[in-house]
Amino acid sequence: MINKPLSILKYMSSRDSMIDVDKEYKKRIDSPSAALTNLFPLLSSRSESQHNDLPIFFIETFKMAQLNSKIFKNSADILKLSNSLPDIAKNNYISSLLSNEINSSNEIEQVKTNRHDISTIVDSLQSNIIPKQPRLVSTVKKYLGILNEPRITISELKDYRKIYDELTSGEIPQNKLPDGELFRNSSVTIGTSDNSKIVHRPPISENTIKSKLTSLISFMNNDEFPIVEKAIVTHFMFENTHPFYDGNGRMGRYLLTQYLIKKIDTFTALSISKSIQDHEKLYYQSFADADKYENYAELTYFIESMMQIIIYGQETALDKMTELQSMLNSYGQIINAHFANNGVISDVLFIFVQSKLFSIDTPLGIKDTELINMLYRDDSKKYKKNNVKKIINNLENEGFLKLVNGNPIQHEVIMDKIDDLT
Repeated sequence: MINKPLSILKYMSSRDSMIDVDKEYKKRIDSPSAALTNLFPLLSSRSESQHNDLPIFFIETFKMAQLNSKIFKNSADILKLSNSLPDIAKNNYISSLLSNEINSSNEIEQVKTNRHDISTIVDSLQSNIIPKQPRLVSTVKKYLGILNEPRITISELKDYRKIYDELTSGEIPQNKLPDGELFRNSSVTIGTSDNSKIVHRPPISENTIKSKLTSLISFMNNDEFPIVEKAIVTHFMFENTHPFYDGNGRMGRYLLTQYLIKKIDTFTALSISKSIQDHEKLYYQSFADADKYENYAELTYFIESMMQIIIYGQETALDKMTELQSMLNSYGQIINAHFANNGVISDVLFIFVQSKLFSIDTPLGIKDTELINMLYRDDSKKYKKNNVKKIINNLENEGFLKLVNGNPIQHEVIMDKIDDLT
């Protein structure tokens, strides 16, 4: 019966007196393969009464072990593939994933954003330019930060609030800002996307929220639990507690992304929100099932579902990177064959191709000055700055490049022109 949630066994027990759900629960939680936590989520029963007397636990099933193995195998494949890419291709792809991650996380919360606008902000901040529009700047800054900063350590309650403020600054309506010392201090309900049904009632008072998040801090800093399972349990407990009126989902996914970047890899982490968005039904159904008191705070099936969502995201990233790498190799061969007598022209054009392919329909292409300086640092004799500038102008005149920005100057390759060389 280990392959069935306890809520299903409870339903079956109404027809089969031989099924003892309480006995099965004790058997599971006392199992040598069970992981017991100090976290007590607020769960709702079918009668809509609420309880927080059961600790979260999960069973390390064979399926979970398989999924865990698949996650780390995919991660190794992703890193191997990404390390074979040129720097421009790799960095542009990461920036594109980051833009997509922020956009998907916002859209899951029905927060209207534009992927192109987010990419523009990413591009501006990476170039040390103040973005023209203030909206989403704080969110983008926070995500850019996790690509370089050490792992975030949450050691006290105010750390949650600090992250929340930095992540959502200017994004939360005034009437939905926290009204307690650190968190909300009144009731809130979580409904379906169309608000036709209430699916969860989180803790009401700030004192209760503080108590549950204090336990979560202890759990997060406990290295005895497996990496992926700990990340997923933390995600569930944070969302179950729902410490703010607005922005909980965005912060919860940000924390999950940040953790996976440090513990798995950047590409896996920056694929999570898009994968959740693509498998929203599975995501929300898993939460709804885990929130049932009849499941006795068992997160085995929630963890397995979330692991599968992580894998879906990894496979999408792998497929896309493989496709782009194949295209890049093909274009590289065409360029080298056509410009065999001038390696500098070949190198310049190939960089523009990398930038175009791996920016994935965003304005995240390389700027002329960045390209010129990069080549000059690589070999100042071979890539003289004035000569590279002249080459860029000639490639524009010949129809291989087009000017897409005047300040700073930025060109973009015309792929059809290269296709015509074959």
